[in-house]
Amino acid sequence: MENINKILVDELDKFEKIKKETEDKINNIKAEIINIAKLENKEIIFGTHKMCSVKPFEKIIYPEDKTALVNLIKSQGLYETLSMLNYSRISSKIHKKELSQEIISLIKIEKDFRLILIDRGI
Repeated sequence: MENINKILVDELDKFEKIKKETEDKINNIKAEIINIAKLENKEIIFGTHKMCSVKPFEKIIYPEDKTALVNLIKSQGLYETLSMLNYSRISSKIHKKELSQEIISLIKIEKDFRLILIDRGI
C-alpha cells in the first residue's frame, strides 16, 4: 500500500510540473501570436489545422483598495444593483454555523477533497 501511495503522489507531482510548464509555454505562444497580429494588423492567424482569432477587448482593472469605488457606488444608489454574493464568506459562515437554519437549508453541502503537493526536499 505504501508503494502505491508513493507512486501516485510522484505521478501527480510529475504531471503538475508538466502542466505548469505547458501553461507557461501556452502563455508565451499566445503573446507571440498577439504580437504578430498587432504587427501585421490581422485579426486571424492561420495554422496548418486551425486558425486563431485575435480580438482586442477592454479589460477592466479595479483598484486594489476598493473602498472609494464602493462608497461612490453606494452614494449614487447603485450598490444593490452592482453588488453580489461573496461565496467564500458565505461558505465560511455556513461552516461556522453563523447563518440561520433558513439560509443553510437552501444550501447543498457535499464532501470533496483538495489535493496539495508539498515538496519533501528530497
